[in-house]
Amino acid sequence: MMQLDDYATDPLHPNQNPITDDDDNAAIESDSSLDEEESPLVLALDDLESRLVASLNEFKSHPGRASDPRSQTIHDELASILRPVVEVTSHLGPSTGRALANGYPHVLGVEMCVDEIYQRTVSELALPVILESAQSDVIPAKRAASLATFHTLYNEWRKGGSWLDGTTNAPAWSGPYGPGGAGSAAGGVPAIAPQESGRRTNLRSMRKAELLRRWVQGAIPNLAPGTFTSSSLDASAASRGVLSASAALKPCLKYMAERIGSADDAGALRLFLPVMRLIEGVLGRLFLEGARKNDGRDINNEKEGDALRSSCIKFLEIVVLCFSNKALPGAAGSQAARMKKDASQANDFSLEDLPPGHPIITRENLEEIGEYAFSTLRGLVLLGGQAEIDPNLLLAAAASSSVGNEFMGGGSSPFQQILSIIKPAALAFLKVESDAEKAGAESGDKDSFILDRSNIELGFGLSQKSYSLSINAVQMLATKRPVFFKESSICLARRTMDPPGGLSGDAEGLLTKAAVTGIRTHLRSSCLTLLRNFLSVTSGCWEALADALNASGMKAQADRALQASRQQLNLMKGGRAARNRAAIFYEWESADNTRQLKRQRDSDDAEARVRAAKIARGLGSGVQLPTSMVDACELVLLNLENLPPKRPPVSSTSQRKRPIDLDFVVDAVMSNGASLSVNENRWYDRDGGEAWTMEEGEVGEDGRRILSFSLSDKVLKAGVMAAESDELKDSVKAFADQSKLAASKAFSRVLFSASNARSEAVADMGKQIAARLAWTLSGVKPSIEIESAHSMAVKSVEGAMSKHDGKKKESAAELLSFVESHPLVSSCLTFDMTPNISSQAVHPKEDGGQPNSPASSLSLRVLNEAYVCSTDADDDERLHEKKYEQCLDVYVSTVVNACNMANKKPNDNERKRIANLAASALPHHLVSLPALTPSALNLVGAMCDIDEISKKALIKSSKQTIAESAAAHAAKAAAEKRATAALLILRDVAFQRDAVRQSAIDCAVAIAAGRLPASQPIEDKALKLVMNVIYPKNADCANKVVESASKELEHAAIFSIENHEIISKANKANARKKEKSGHAIRSPLLPQSEEEKHALDRVRKPVVLFMALCVRRPEIIKIIMEMSCEEGADVLAKAVKTNMPKLAKAAAVKHGAANIALKVSDMASEAEIPLFLSFLDNIAPATEKSLPSQELIDACHEIQRKRLDANGDADPQFVIPVLSGMKREELVRKLPEFVKAKDDIFKSSLRRMSERLAKYALIFRIEPDQTETTLRGMSSCEVMVYLHQLDFNAVGLPQPRYLESIQLCLEDDNLFNDQVIQAALDHISGKFLEGEPLPLAYMRTVILTCSKHESLHSWICHVLLPRLVEGRVYNYKRQWEGWMRCAKSLENTGDHGVSSLEAIQKLPDEQLKLYRAKYPRK
Repeated sequence: MMQLDDYATDPLHPNQNPITDDDDNAAIESDSSLDEEESPLVLALDDLESRLVASLNEFKSHPGRASDPRSQTIHDELASILRPVVEVTSHLGPSTGRALANGYPHVLGVEMCVDEIYQRTVSELALPVILESAQSDVIPAKRAASLATFHTLYNEWRKGGSWLDGTTNAPAWSGPYGPGGAGSAAGGVPAIAPQESGRRTNLRSMRKAELLRRWVQGAIPNLAPGTFTSSSLDASAASRGVLSASAALKPCLKYMAERIGSADDAGALRLFLPVMRLIEGVLGRLFLEGARKNDGRDINNEKEGDALRSSCIKFLEIVVLCFSNKALPGAAGSQAARMKKDASQANDFSLEDLPPGHPIITRENLEEIGEYAFSTLRGLVLLGGQAEIDPNLLLAAAASSSVGNEFMGGGSSPFQQILSIIKPAALAFLKVESDAEKAGAESGDKDSFILDRSNIELGFGLSQKSYSLSINAVQMLATKRPVFFKESSICLARRTMDPPGGLSGDAEGLLTKAAVTGIRTHLRSSCLTLLRNFLSVTSGCWEALADALNASGMKAQADRALQASRQQLNLMKGGRAARNRAAIFYEWESADNTRQLKRQRDSDDAEARVRAAKIARGLGSGVQLPTSMVDACELVLLNLENLPPKRPPVSSTSQRKRPIDLDFVVDAVMSNGASLSVNENRWYDRDGGEAWTMEEGEVGEDGRRILSFSLSDKVLKAGVMAAESDELKDSVKAFADQSKLAASKAFSRVLFSASNARSEAVADMGKQIAARLAWTLSGVKPSIEIESAHSMAVKSVEGAMSKHDGKKKESAAELLSFVESHPLVSSCLTFDMTPNISSQAVHPKEDGGQPNSPASSLSLRVLNEAYVCSTDADDDERLHEKKYEQCLDVYVSTVVNACNMANKKPNDNERKRIANLAASALPHHLVSLPALTPSALNLVGAMCDIDEISKKALIKSSKQTIAESAAAHAAKAAAEKRATAALLILRDVAFQRDAVRQSAIDCAVAIAAGRLPASQPIEDKALKLVMNVIYPKNADCANKVVESASKELEHAAIFSIENHEIISKANKANARKKEKSGHAIRSPLLPQSEEEKHALDRVRKPVVLFMALCVRRPEIIKIIMEMSCEEGADVLAKAVKTNMPKLAKAAAVKHGAANIALKVSDMASEAEIPLFLSFLDNIAPATEKSLPSQELIDACHEIQRKRLDANGDADPQFVIPVLSGMKREELVRKLPEFVKAKDDIFKSSLRRMSERLAKYALIFRIEPDQTETTLRGMSSCEVMVYLHQLDFNAVGLPQPRYLESIQLCLEDDNLFNDQVIQAALDHISGKFLEGEPLPLAYMRTVILTCSKHESLHSWICHVLLPRLVEGRVYNYKRQWEGWMRCAKSLENTGDHGVSSLEAIQKLPDEQLKLYRAKYPRK
């Protein structure tokens, strides 16, 4: 529900829609052509969504097993199922948007089409469903297929013309806004505005971020341990998750670099955090499984864990590659540039690509992760597995990575979470490496490396596959990242010299003997490859590589590799001529390969063209018609010669009376074969009827013959008898029945001929004839061809009857009688909206215009005929006028029924099409009609009743398929569009039709007030329409809006009064139940029962609407106060009080708080005082920082002076709302007035005084300047102090009432708790020590406090009573008596350490004797 202060009188923007725009201050928007008929964009979206839903539904319902494992695997089968999703979301969607923009350039823009298609098909449908399947599907294969789909989408989106087009060079044609494909930005490309170019760039970035974020979010849950109870399924899902993480890491890092470079730190961080959780999850599956074995799973099993471990090692390689620098620090510029160029060609990413400046995503933090990961990879290669990590470190990392049962919990930072996993693994290897180097140095050779493998414990070992991947990773990092070349080379060289299997080459760990042999060969080839690289010479590690190869018996290969590396280095340092000569051979070789590939492509293309040509000719698998209509017609014409020369004989021997000529064929075609089934027994079916005879006259001067037509005497006589006679003979009756039947069939033929005519003039003429005949042939029943149209009219009227009661139901019954007496009229009105008929009728137009224009509409022709009859009739004019009204009601009710039928069956495309066409044509028809009726406008308002379809779209069930859900949401959107069109109709009528303006406004206001059924969004739109569009139009519209709102408020008052007794009984019964159960009574403004809750919901909307008008017209506040104060209208009064804050604040902002308070005070009567006080209470500021203005305070005082009670005294209620803003000195003077008032007024005044001084509740404030009073309000402590210091005799206050007021304060624990009482008593006792006398009620309050607050016993005994003794309280008789009674009550309390005995002992001897004399010690 909109806020009342949203209604403003600011100038309205001319291009905003007042109903669909979120801004409440929107204005009128001109109707676009898309409102007239079904938008091509909507149709295209429905088609794309249906394809996506079909594919996704098939994927979701797939059992997860391959239907034919011999032909394709389950992964290939699932990928083929999801292939339409990729095609639609990547290429078909953007191309459809561009095609719509080109086909409708004046209606649809390419930006609108493309953006809407992306939002509906990709962002709201495809990506969420794929993400859900990737995260929560119970079948690992379907999870893997979903993750693979994200990778495929990322690759496809970057192709020409797709969402992330990276091939098009022209900015105006980049992404989905152009044809796609690589091209230059040369001429022919239209220029675009810089704002639009920036918008497209931002959209491209947002779409890329959405895809990457969902991709990462889909992979993260698969890395959680225990995703599946089966260890094999769990490892399989985790492997697919790691593979997806490996593919997504580089694109995500590149996007983050782009965002940081664009100064969008927040955008980079939104993707960075999920990526860090992704890395954390992969590392956790690699290193933390040892700490997670307590669940009974053994992931280290070779068969189950090797695939997962291999994927994790590959991911670790990518992490090192991305979190490291490309060139050596201090490298030459040419070398660094060459390395950067090579890396960019390989789609690489490094820390140089990450711009500096982000506060969290820094190169230093990422580089630290990369260095530890590289050390871990070296350890895997050198040790053949992961060195054993301290179990305590593993448990700590596992606990921080998986808090409780949730995977990957929070931590201090994402970097710390990752480092807590990777750092212990790296340090475990570095410790082993350091010990080996130290042992080698102790042996006398500083370059020696002695590794005692017998003393090394491994957390897990590597199999052949994972070991090979580790070696490949180290070798690749050496070539791609020169910073790691030396360490990688030394690592591989050391492992080559100390290979797996030792000297014998036997099996070791998880490696079989054959695997050991393969790993040895792999190590030697890696060393040879690195030695061939020129970096081996520049880094100085060629000696270690050469020694390792020499030890393996490959000295000759090592020498040649070293020579090649030195030659390569010399070429790099040589001149241009030397480098060109060296590149000749490679250039020729690449050219040969290019020509060979081109020839192969040409051969494949030619073969494909031959196959396509055969298929087009119908060859191949049998004879079949080509898809092209031209080719199909040509193929048929070529085969005509193969037809038999004679027609096959028929079973019937009867001779045909009509020869088969051109006219016979044309009639058969035009009548869709109806002329072939002529009934010979009916004269009107044989030859058009013999009632008319034609005679040819002589040839005239113009060369034409004069034709004369005459009616048969027999036919004319029979017609007159049928019209005049009550009883007809059998022959005449039969003739009359056949005449009516003939007229019915002739009418249907005219109707279909007009609907199927290809000429606009013929169609218009046919509809005019049909409209005139429909009224002329009264009582003639429709033929079987159009009987369904008449049935639909009957159902429409019956549906309207079911929603009415009383007089409206009687008028609906008359409407049904009209439909039965004029069946052809009702059939014409519903002809275009009947499913079985509308699908057969076509509405072409020769000039290419829009079909079914208002001027040529059949329904409009019928309505115009009815109106002409009503104006031409001399006698019984009211009867004819009523026919026009009834005819209009039937038409509108039929439109409403078509919309309801579409809402009931969301999957029926035909009903949806008819409803959209009818709803789009309705406003144009109503504009063209000469007159409108209030009943027709009420029926238009019934189109807003879409609450059922709205609730159906919100229902989510496990049995509901994706197709059903999508259809329900599409039906809801279409219904809301039709309901919005109905509101626009009411707007246009209110602006353009003076005669029915009040009726249109009444209907719109009834929808906004909730009396006419509508969904919540439509009610909000109606409220905006009434307040922001109709009301500001002119004074007449504003007056009528107020009048309609007053009617709705009156309906609400009547409803409240009628249900008063029921609600009262329900409230009393509910109150008794709460008393028995011990529940506290809720706020009086909250509903006390379900009946009252429903009633409040019913009256709330008209109250809010009327209050919104009160903001603009304060004088009508009197109306809402009068109606709310009627006897029995308690529910209405409660609704008004509940929403009073909105009215008060909005009115105060618009008119000024003081002015509006005085104005409402003058309007309020004595019976309306409670509502006025509620208004006054809410008009004051409610925040701690804002106090009531002095003008408002003065206004409240003036209101108090004007409105005296029956005794002539001022009523303090009128100043209570502003007490918090009044000065404390003035509040002290007015305190006796509040004490004299009733208890509820007294307590309310105390709360108002201290409501903004909660933090000073325990303090008695001192004026900063004693010469001027500035303190406002009164804290709780100050209230108690001034209340005790009040001289009740001087102000004429009875002592019992004075003491009762203090008692009321003590009973209010919320405002005056024990600490407040202590602070007040402490302040008064302090003043007593300074010489001020104790107030009369002081000791009484102390005694009451002792009995109420046991927590203050210690303070009273050890602080207060001794202080009073020190101030010689015994010199004051009444206070001394109270002191003794208090001391006596606390002397023997029994509490440990709490007793007044210490204070009693401090009394002087004389007073002590007096005390003991009165209260002897027991």
